[in-house]
Amino acid sequence: MTDLAEVVLAIFRDELSIEVPGPDVDLIEAGLLDSFGLVTLVAELEERCGVGIPFETLEVDDFRTTRSIVRLVEARRAESAQ
Repeated sequence: MTDLAEVVLAIFRDELSIEVPGPDVDLIEAGLLDSFGLVTLVAELEERCGVGIPFETLEVDDFRTTRSIVRLVEARRAESAQ
């Protein structure tokens, strides 16, 4: 598991009180991530990972799994490095 994946899991555990069962579990279909949780998650990702995630760019599929969340943060980091 990458350091970034650990950060994502820590946000779920520490801020949302959710234990994510695996990297490919659909968080929305499993009822683990709702709109309030999404707002909290985005704010924590921005703070802990040093990325900006504008709400107008959010796509549901970016938050389906922890793996997709990691890909989103990696893409945002790459964009900001350019």
